Amino acid sequence: MISFADMPARLEAAGLRRLSAQRCRQLAEEDPDWPVPLDQALRVGRMRLFDWRVLEPYFRARRSRQGQRTDLRPRPE
Repeated sequence: MISFADMPARLEAAGLRRLSAQRCRQLAEEDPDWPVPLDQALRVGRMRLFDWRVLEPYFRARRSRQGQRTDLRPRPE
């Protein structure tokens, strides 16, 4: 189980592109493909914990869209 704060190091250890904890949190809030909805994540105090075995395939399949404007599309509800 990992938190958003642990994700950058875990991504790097898995040979994936390192993302900041803030970017991981943003993906969890905005990406419809995020595998675990935030309201279903395990909560410990103020932290949310996720099973890395579920998140790793998501990060491996995710394609970076650097430079793509996100302000022009509607936000998911």
